Amino acid sequence: MTHTVITFLGIRPQQTTYRYEGKKYQGQVFAEAMLQFLTFDRMLVLTTREADLVYRILEEKNDPRIKKVPIPTGRDDAEMWGIFDRVIEYIQEGEEVTFDITHGLRSIPFLAFLFAAYLKSAKNVTLRAILYGALDLKDNGEAPVLDLSRFAAMLDWINASDQFVQTGNANRLAQLLASVKEQKRAAETLRAVSQAAFLCQPVSLMKASTSLAPDLMKAGASFSYTSKPFSVLSENIIHIFDEFALEEPLDNPMEFIRREWKMIEWYVGHGQMLQAVTLAREVMIDAVAFRYEKIIQLKHDQRASFERAISGIARLGQPITDENSGEQRKFSVDDLNRIGYQIYETWPDAECMAKTFANLPRLRNQLSHAEHQADRMKLSKVEREISKVLADLYQRLVTWGILPPSENPPSTSTTPKD
Repeated sequence: MTHTVITFLGIRPQQTTYRYEGKKYQGQVFAEAMLQFLTFDRMLVLTTREADLVYRILEEKNDPRIKKVPIPTGRDDAEMWGIFDRVIEYIQEGEEVTFDITHGLRSIPFLAFLFAAYLKSAKNVTLRAILYGALDLKDNGEAPVLDLSRFAAMLDWINASDQFVQTGNANRLAQLLASVKEQKRAAETLRAVSQAAFLCQPVSLMKASTSLAPDLMKAGASFSYTSKPFSVLSENIIHIFDEFALEEPLDNPMEFIRREWKMIEWYVGHGQMLQAVTLAREVMIDAVAFRYEKIIQLKHDQRASFERAISGIARLGQPITDENSGEQRKFSVDDLNRIGYQIYETWPDAECMAKTFANLPRLRNQLSHAEHQADRMKLSKVEREISKVLADLYQRLVTWGILPPSENPPSTSTTPKD
């Protein structure tokens, strides 16, 4: 793996003694000192027109690893973007990079941190160090050399935390946590929450979410300075996913359905429509079963009876072929199973409920079949219909007393929540 040093050249060289890892090194510019203690494959010396004369100090070394890279001074946005373009141009995929910001003028040190963040993401670069020869902190004539790369590592925690909050993907965050023994349990919990959210597994998500707060709090005591931002960000994570937490979901059917609805809101708010529609269909069956007999059925035969009951009501009046005579006729109340007949006879909103249910698998199929349908809908229409069917489902849940009226139906145009 190529190790590249990127150094910025100043315009006022001065003979300085630098102290690095307990040893002393001399140099008129910090790059001269780095030649003595740093192992690398090439050094890119970013040089403004004003620093051309200073470059001769390095040029005289006759070191083939050293390459001069002319850059603008950085007086305005255009020039700063010019510096950015020059740096990115010279760095290849997968390199190791060390930045030296000792002689960087104006905004250069700030840009170096942005370079590091961008290169790690865009070119899979490994950041070895961000070195600063602290001339302003001289002690007994010696300037200490500081490695500021730990502060760049803060960006990893911020980005990983934001990715988890916005998408439910905790892989990057779990990797960062798992690097410390005391944080591995929190990493495992995050992975469990993430996997359950991604795969639309509400029972697993609710159970795993109950461990999230205590595991993150225990891990917090071992956070290093580089992961300190996560100790603050974790509060936001706990706040969001605590809404889904339920120790024994199936022992409390109403709370289970309410948390499922929270999941639907979260899916819609974060653009995960397939999961939202998939879960909405199951929530309708859960809600009908709960209203009918105060429990949620997960056994296949019992759940299938509710599915046939709801879908049967939706089919009333539709043409079918009689199983006995083979003749065409309309699906009637007599064709309903026992549960369907009782619901149809006693629930005033039975037909509206069944119509909502019938639309859910239709919309789910539009998404899950990945446009491999001759009669596929435009995505804009799919979104509009999802909004409508979820609003209808919301109304059923409020009418049946499962959701409080203060809840709001999610909209497909909702901005993702933090």
